[in-house]
Amino acid sequence: MKSYLALGDSETLALKGALILYQGRNRAFAVWHESKPGLGEGTHLGEAQALTTEFVRSLSQGLRTEIQPELLSENILVWSSDLVVWWSRPTIRRMFFRNNSEAPAGLSGEPFSQPALLWCVSSQELTVRALAADRRPGADTPLMLAPYWNVDGDSGRVCLGSMRIPELAGVAALAQWERAFFQSEFTHQTGVKRLVRGAKGYFDVWEQVRSGRRAFPAKCLVPANETLAELIRRCA
Repeated sequence: MKSYLALGDSETLALKGALILYQGRNRAFAVWHESKPGLGEGTHLGEAQALTTEFVRSLSQGLRTEIQPELLSENILVWSSDLVVWWSRPTIRRMFFRNNSEAPAGLSGEPFSQPALLWCVSSQELTVRALAADRRPGADTPLMLAPYWNVDGDSGRVCLGSMRIPELAGVAALAQWERAFFQSEFTHQTGVKRLVRGAKGYFDVWEQVRSGRRAFPAKCLVPANETLAELIRRCA
């Protein structure tokens, strides 16, 4: 019997071969077994062949996992097929709070000054940290907790909730991640850490920066006890 795979359209994919992974206690390697015609309409796997760079590149293109060449902007810190890290400068953004949340009435939908932020996307997971200074962070830059509901204080991971995952890929997706984050509803605090310090309360800080009257006070940011390099290693 011939082996094939139908993907719901007119294209039929024939068995080309198989990748087999071998793993021992201290090492692992993969080999390629090409499909060979067998008796009748059957097939069998040929002898193991070492993988070549050209084969891996061809396979990546076939699976559409290759990274297309793009011009990276200055705010991008890390760019790979599995991890993207970038930062954004302080700006003014509207924030939305769920009506039945603890947010004061009339606050939802208002514009607020935002601190500099660090964004990290890995495996469709979004992590957000804040930055104490308005400058490009380095490997040893201490990160701060992102002062937002829906963001876990320990890890910085965002509870996506009503947030729409960007459909675009590449550099164009970064601005979509930022818009999606701020256009979703902030519903509750995630985790037990205090998100801001030196203020009467969480919403006292947001009242101070409401309508962009003043910059977000860096003194109110809480240290995350993590550097940029440590976050990259954790998310990679």
